[in-house]
Amino acid sequence: MTDERGARRVSARFVHHASAAAAMVAIAAAVAVAVGNLFVHMAHSAAHAAGIAHPHFDLVSVSVAVVFAVASLTALTLATVGSGRRGGRCRIAWVSPGLGAIANASVWATIAALAVVSAAEAFAPLPGGHLAACAVLAGGLGAVTGIVHRRAHHQPIYRSFNLVAMLLAAGALASMSLTRTGAWWALNFSTLGTSDDVAATWFNAGLVFSGAGMAVMAGPLSRGLARPEHRARRAAPAVVQTLIGVIGISLAGVGLVPIDADEVVHNVFASAAGAAFFVLAAGTPWMVERMPRRLRAASFASLGLEAAAWIAYDRLGWASLTVFEVVAFALVFVWLITLVVTTHPEREPSLGAAAEAIRAGGVVLGPAIRERVRTATVPVMPLAGGAPGMAPRLVRSS
Repeated sequence: MTDERGARRVSARFVHHASAAAAMVAIAAAVAVAVGNLFVHMAHSAAHAAGIAHPHFDLVSVSVAVVFAVASLTALTLATVGSGRRGGRCRIAWVSPGLGAIANASVWATIAALAVVSAAEAFAPLPGGHLAACAVLAGGLGAVTGIVHRRAHHQPIYRSFNLVAMLLAAGALASMSLTRTGAWWALNFSTLGTSDDVAATWFNAGLVFSGAGMAVMAGPLSRGLARPEHRARRAAPAVVQTLIGVIGISLAGVGLVPIDADEVVHNVFASAAGAAFFVLAAGTPWMVERMPRRLRAASFASLGLEAAAWIAYDRLGWASLTVFEVVAFALVFVWLITLVVTTHPEREPSLGAAAEAIRAGGVVLGPAIRERVRTATVPVMPLAGGAPGMAPRLVRSS
């Protein structure tokens, strides 16, 4: 039985690492596609304006794309490899929380910048045009994702879900850079999946794989709510897990059934995802008595922003359906990342600290909330020798 369990653990670990590696390669490839396509257009536009033809333009563009792919894959590796500590030292010397945060922020900022440039015409009416939008969105997203990663880098579930969210964004980016659907942003986001070419494949595949990843991870994502300090209702973790699973399956359904294949079924999947998230954001504060304040704030803010985006689109006509869909997608992932960051412990229990405390004859106080090792004086019963009674000992928990 023990050997069978060990084999299952090894198999599960292999599947996890293989899936993460595949996701990182796909994200790096999407960035390379967007960069290569951008450089090809820039080079040919410049050559056409100058009235010259250079046979090496495409080769240069491909070379630049390969460089970006390698850089992105390296950054993703730094951001995804855990930097847990063992005996006060990182398991991998060149991986640190700060370096991982910078790497993660750089990839997210690159995706945001390339997405804005790929849809530059959509930002033309804004003050400063697409360049200002690029600076604001890429800079803001990079800063936020860097800060969040620095705080939650030690959580394997966070690092895995960060890849799931990035996979969806990367698939949309590659599709935006390759699509021939014209001004798709004036219609809806799903238009990217209707061209029946490689651009549509990137978009739909991103939805399918990120949705499937979310559904598979629904249990670990919601597991933190079961911790006793949150005082969740008995069925709360199961309900939250089910709703996250519904959102993931619905996102995958949106990719499997493009809007031009069957509009009714496509809209059913999209509506199911929206409804499940509404129930999730509105119901979790009621189901969890001591819900973390930041998660509660994220819930109410998500509901307010989604309602405002719908009013701006449906009632006032200030925004297109694409804007509403992008806002809705973003809120789902922001809320789920907030769920992980606020409900999971900031550091897993350390076996080294437990062994040290046992050797000292002390009592392990449980997982510390901070990364640094804390020292506390607690009364313990001597195991041997001395007068019976309580004696203070120093124990460490980390």
